[in-house]
Amino acid sequence: MAKMMRLEIITPDEIVLDTEVEAIRVQLSDGWWGILPGHAPFLAHIVAGVMLYRRRGDTHYVALYQGTIEVQRRSAEPNSVLVLTAAAEEGENLAVLEHALERQRARLNQVAREAHIEFTRARMALERALRETAELVPLGPTVI
Repeated sequence: MAKMMRLEIITPDEIVLDTEVEAIRVQLSDGWWGILPGHAPFLAHIVAGVMLYRRRGDTHYVALYQGTIEVQRRSAEPNSVLVLTAAAEEGENLAVLEHALERQRARLNQVAREAHIEFTRARMALERALRETAELVPLGPTVI
């Protein structure tokens, strides 16, 4: 039996994948990396794209929005690979996964725009409240 390692892919909404795999191929900010059982521990940034993993000899695909990958190794246990990403989608058709990745990018960009608008509104409300408070508080010397 081939050596295995645990692969977990987690988004803010769900655990997308939690399984034992034989190999992983993922695109990082400095290029494609292959990860096999026994790989040295590391932490890196994942760029948006499709990650490949092999389980029981079959290749599987996951579309990932950018995120973080951590390879951990404990002395008596096999490697554990943790992927944290804003969005992920499993599939076997690469064209469908590329389309899913574009949909994820659009959705996350919309969420970021909405968050920026809400932040701006909150900041303006805080500034308005501070101005109103400053108008109520006398600025002269306090007489006791």
